[in-house]
Amino acid sequence: MNLLLSIIMSILSVTSFSNNNAKITASSCYLYSEASFSSEFILQDNNPYLLKFNDEVEIVMEENDFVQVQIPNTEISGYVYKYYLNTNQSQTVYPVFNAELRNDSLLYDDLIKKTDITLKKGQRLFLYQGYDETKEYTAVQVVLENGTVFNGNILTKDIKPDGISSLLILGITIIAACVTIILSLIFIKKIKNKKNK
Repeated sequence: MNLLLSIIMSILSVTSFSNNNAKITASSCYLYSEASFSSEFILQDNNPYLLKFNDEVEIVMEENDFVQVQIPNTEISGYVYKYYLNTNQSQTVYPVFNAELRNDSLLYDDLIKKTDITLKKGQRLFLYQGYDETKEYTAVQVVLENGTVFNGNILTKDIKPDGISSLLILGITIIAACVTIILSLIFIKKIKNKKNK
């Protein structure tokens, strides 16, 4: 079932915005000043402007994985990650997932407050602000059982990013240690040869 859901999500995530209007499909998302998660937030009353699920926006243009939008009846505009938008009410657009849960885990909201949602081991996640194992929480986007998209946070220790294998890391560590030992032995042998001369 999870494999089928992942395939459907991947197919639906390929989208192009030709309509002028769209709705937010995420539970909430920020408006960015540039087409990047690392850019500054658009502010309103000194707070980041926050779009909520089903908020309507007007499409200005698409730029890479972001869409520049205008908030109707305002002068506010900025960039939204394109997988948070839907221009066709009969189609739900989901992100391409890049991680999964190692264990059952509580879902926290944007302010790191507990929700009443517990995600099951193996749940696919989208890490939209990257992955840093030194942080206690990681920002994620998940598709809930009812099909809605939720932006929140999960304990970092419960997340397994795609492409990171503990066996691969162990193998690289062992190889690096062996190379260091070999180079050390060669260096020691050269020093001994010089002393013997």
